[in-house]
Amino acid sequence: MIEFIYHDSLEREIDRLEKNKLRGLRQNGFKRFERLCAVQFHPTSPQQIIGPGKLHRVTQNDVWAMWKVELIVPNVGLKPNQYPRVWFAHKGAIIAFLCIATHMENYDNAAMKQLALERVSSIF
Repeated sequence: MIEFIYHDSLEREIDRLEKNKLRGLRQNGFKRFERLCAVQFHPTSPQQIIGPGKLHRVTQNDVWAMWKVELIVPNVGLKPNQYPRVWFAHKGAIIAFLCIATHMENYDNAAMKQLALERVSSIF
């Protein structure tokens, strides 16, 4: 069984985004993605079910691998290229969600990667 961890700062980011445009982000986005991750990153028998065009490895070391994914949030009126990006790290049977950004906020990819690296160090 996969254990999902949410960084404290990410929890606040999700709350802020849900108050604005992304209602249901937690239930319709993250909870659905957790079910996909449970199959994709299963510790003993992983299966690729998330397309390589949606899931991007950011970096890795001997302990964990960091990924970025386009998080689908249905019924919020976004086009696929507007879906929020989520950075998360995977280590064995643990997936730690680190940070989230949207193109509506015009995020800087390098800055988000650095933020995710800072946050992953507090978890693993």
